[in-house]
Amino acid sequence: MQPTRNNRGVAHENGAIESPHGHLKSAVRDALLLRGSHDFDNLGSYRRFIDEIVGRINARNGKRIELERALLQPLPVQRTCDYEETRVDLRSPA
Repeated sequence: MQPTRNNRGVAHENGAIESPHGHLKSAVRDALLLRGSHDFDNLGSYRRFIDEIVGRINARNGKRIELERALLQPLPVQRTCDYEETRVDLRSPA
């Protein structure tokens, strides 16, 4: 596996992340319109409102997630090394 970077200013390279985010924002906007108000009694009621929207969106993928979850293997006991050690000699200028 090789890591890649998105190129600055090339919007289409980030679509896999930005598209679902945009759909969520639209769903929240629509739900607020149906609700008829942007005001909430407290933070808890706002969080429940958002959780309900996210839950509906995630429910669409529930069957596929459960199929995949059945195939997951346990995580390793110890974390793997996800970095590379490099030795560098530092010398003062002559």
